[in-house]
Amino acid sequence: MGHQKIRSLRVLALGLSLALAMIGIFTWAPLGHADPSTDTVVDKSKKGSITVYSVEGGTIASAKSDGTEQTLSGATYLDGSTFKLTKHSTIDVSTLEGMKQAKELTLTGSFTEDTSFGNSGSMTGTTSGGKYKFDNLNPGVYKLVQTKAPKGKQLAAPAIVVLPLTNPQGTGFMYDIHVYPKNAAIGSIKKVNITPEGTLLKEGAKMTFKISVPIPKHDNGKKKFTEFTITDKPVSGLVMDTDGIIEVKFGTTTLTKNDDYTVATTSSTNVKVTLTNAGLNKLSADSSSTELTVKVQGTITGIASASNVTVKNSASYTYKLADGTNNGSDGDETSGDDDSKTTFGYIKIKNVSDDGTELNNGEFTVGKCNATGTDIEAGDANVVQSKATTAANVGPIGPLANTVKLCVKQTKAPGDYALNSQVTSFEFSDAVAKAATASSPKEITITNTKASDFLSKLPLTGGPGVIAFLVGGALLLIAAVATMVRKRRQDQE
Repeated sequence: MGHQKIRSLRVLALGLSLALAMIGIFTWAPLGHADPSTDTVVDKSKKGSITVYSVEGGTIASAKSDGTEQTLSGATYLDGSTFKLTKHSTIDVSTLEGMKQAKELTLTGSFTEDTSFGNSGSMTGTTSGGKYKFDNLNPGVYKLVQTKAPKGKQLAAPAIVVLPLTNPQGTGFMYDIHVYPKNAAIGSIKKVNITPEGTLLKEGAKMTFKISVPIPKHDNGKKKFTEFTITDKPVSGLVMDTDGIIEVKFGTTTLTKNDDYTVATTSSTNVKVTLTNAGLNKLSADSSSTELTVKVQGTITGIASASNVTVKNSASYTYKLADGTNNGSDGDETSGDDDSKTTFGYIKIKNVSDDGTELNNGEFTVGKCNATGTDIEAGDANVVQSKATTAANVGPIGPLANTVKLCVKQTKAPGDYALNSQVTSFEFSDAVAKAATASSPKEITITNTKASDFLSKLPLTGGPGVIAFLVGGALLLIAAVATMVRKRRQDQE
């Protein structure tokens, strides 16, 4: 009878180890041990270990889910992965009833933690050389959770690990277990400046960005989405508000605010989009889309007093699947190489006379040229500064497309100089803006001619002109009279 009970226990343990290997789950597999034991009963006094290997990628073809230590060809082991181990408080794996209870445990169900285990109920460790060993463990049921993944990698799903496990030969128990959680890449957030081409970028102007978030592998069942958030996090020179979320979309599906997602501020500048259950269901049911996009609009703010201005936007996202797979609580972006950074520049007006003498006290308006480049386009949104002088820089000004130019228009001439009526247009591209710093602004020269140079060319008018004409007329009259008198004398002779 006793032998039959032992055989039943061994069969159940073997079945449990296979079941747990299937749970190992979703991205994990409990794999391995040191030397298989030949013990046929669980020794409650024997210490064991759980060695965790953090592996890059998804499925590893050569991996076996049997709990043994393995050499995985082509696998990349990751440092910096942090894991937390907790122990169930009541399950006794040395009994048949305990094995049954362990078999019935699920990752989504209740797990009563032993508060006397480790340090306040848990042990934590971070991989070095691709692994971390939790040692000196008593037989029991453990839950292993990854709490931090390396940058750009998703957190692996939690795993239930029973110690000991039946060895692959089915002849005894092994107390040194090896598990291989797999950290798949989560992809990079892409952020692109999609502000309309003709927009004059200055303090108070609006900028629009498209944030593209990779959608991880999922299904509409055990790996359906239970959480998905996107947070816009301006770095400098930009302020967002909840009205700035223009569109949330994946594939051909455009989500509806309040029904499919909500928007809230998480700080003075950050705005967070959270998918509702309705939105999560739509995303889970989509099997073809690879990214979710959010269009956001912010206001350029606080750049007027800066010396060298960069307006930059950033974003983060978090997701969680029903099996526990997620990309971590921080959800930081994984790449800073994007098109969300815009460098602003400055111009300096130089006013000179025809001979190159520098002039002061003139006033100018700086703004975006009209389509013909002959004047500044109407509207306050197209003016950087009015009544600008030669005494200070004008700006900061954002770059313009090559098809759009900046114009400087003189509105008041200096001193006794004539007004320059022709606007000066010039390119202010991204490259020009980056080079036009506060200490080395782009110089724009405006030339004036003395008013007297024009007056000297005018016909004689006014009081002096009238006198001159009268004198001239009198002289002509005298000459005519003299000529007549001379002619009459000649006729008399």
